[in-house]
Amino acid sequence: MSTRIRPTLTFLLLLLVLASATPAARPRFRREESPGLLSKVQSHIFDYWESAKAKAHELYEKVQIPRVDENIRHVYDKGSEAMTTYTGILTDQIFHMLKGEQ
Repeated sequence: MSTRIRPTLTFLLLLLVLASATPAARPRFRREESPGLLSKVQSHIFDYWESAKAKAHELYEKVQIPRVDENIRHVYDKGSEAMTTYTGILTDQIFHMLKGEQ
């Protein structure tokens, strides 16, 4: 694989893992009884997302490279560690802004 494709593939696989690991974070589209233009567009986008996700999962199952799995886990661990740290800092800042000094 070329060096340009490998990070892209790793990124797509990371997105697939995150999307399947957090089902509550995915947007849910409501389908209306009388389909208007917006509901048709939403339906097409939802169908496209599902087919892209299925193809990415199929590709991931076909490839199954242990090194890529390790890289995905490493990136996920580092990213979640950073998000936890920055969320704590942000929460602390908001708390002190709202509470003030006493």
